[in-house]
Amino acid sequence: MMSVGQVGVQRNNSSLIAGALLAVIALVGIGVILLNRGSDSTNKGTTSVTTNATGDGTDPSTLGQGEVLLEPVNVPTANPFTDDQRTTVETQPTVSLPDLPIPSTSSTLAAGQVPLPQVSGAQPGLYGGTRNNQVCDKQQMIVFLETHADKAAAWAGVQGIAVGDIRTYITALTPVILTYDTRVTNHGFKNGVAYAHPSVLQAGTAVLVDEYGIPRAKCSCGNPLSPPIPLTVPPIYVGPQWPTFTPTTVIVVIQTVVVVEGFTIVDVTTGDLIVRPVGANPDTPDLATGDIRVTLSWGDSADLDLQVTDPEGAAVNYDFPTSASGGQLDVDANSGCNEALSEPAENIIWPETGPNGQYIVQVALYSECSSPVAHPFLLQVFVGGQPVAVQVGGDDGVFAASDGSGTLSSSVPAMYFSFTRG
Repeated sequence: MMSVGQVGVQRNNSSLIAGALLAVIALVGIGVILLNRGSDSTNKGTTSVTTNATGDGTDPSTLGQGEVLLEPVNVPTANPFTDDQRTTVETQPTVSLPDLPIPSTSSTLAAGQVPLPQVSGAQPGLYGGTRNNQVCDKQQMIVFLETHADKAAAWAGVQGIAVGDIRTYITALTPVILTYDTRVTNHGFKNGVAYAHPSVLQAGTAVLVDEYGIPRAKCSCGNPLSPPIPLTVPPIYVGPQWPTFTPTTVIVVIQTVVVVEGFTIVDVTTGDLIVRPVGANPDTPDLATGDIRVTLSWGDSADLDLQVTDPEGAAVNYDFPTSASGGQLDVDANSGCNEALSEPAENIIWPETGPNGQYIVQVALYSECSSPVAHPFLLQVFVGGQPVAVQVGGDDGVFAASDGSGTLSSSVPAMYFSFTRG
């Protein structure tokens, strides 16, 4: 067992980014929202899926039975709830995306029927984004609704919440980009009320998702979203069709089995996987992932520091941001009491396989800045994408089971933890 050294984390002042790192659970199934495919000669009793490629500006309130509106990126939607809340121009992802583990079509389905794949909202790679770019202005959406009482009432009604809960509800949503064409129920606002219509949102569309991974708002128009309702007749896709649209590749997002604390998304500029915390704010940066991920998070303006010493005795911290074993300091928060974040965190990763053995983690109070005298924190460790147990201990090298929580102060300026890989 490695002993704990009295290694204080010393560093110069500079301001880096921070975030929070959490685990996800993946679940994939076959959908019951069916479309019919009638090109096979054996399917004489079925109706073919047809696409009516009408021009821009299709009014969703006039859709007929079985019609599903195609909604491309960067095309205005009729009867929007709000002004445009996007912070970037929407673009269909062009980077290589992870393959989703979508099961093959069931052979027990009736001839000509093809299910829309159901994908868990926590599936890694289902959503995308650009690191440290939140793609959607949640605060602006909230303010707009709070100043338009009729639209606020209709918006809240769609989501089944009280008007007074809109701010809390939207604040808890997470901004992401769709990486697959996705079937949803969209809602427009006309004649003072909300109306529902089936839609397919093109990959690249910016949306807000809830803690179960379900799309709940479209950023370009503020429209509330909900899961799709099965059609009673074969679909007819109307609206402007994009070149890559194929009815059989449209997916349906289903909620996770449990509430997740973060989404593993694709950086649409690099193709790398990054972690975005649920309810991320503009100053809650995304985090890199890796074989080993160690994240320290707290809730005030104090400057806390994270150090991880690997089984070979090399430390990764502010002054030594890399180690020979592959450790890297990914983010650092509230450095030198400058630019305090609302959700500060520090993150150290091993992008590739880290060495097996015991790792020692030091959490230290570098400066209280202007925050209270007590600084509660949470330490989380993931190996191979799964949370692992941590132990808390001291200078004598004796450790006991811990949930990773602790509190630093002037009288307790540092705490030590350990975890084991392999």
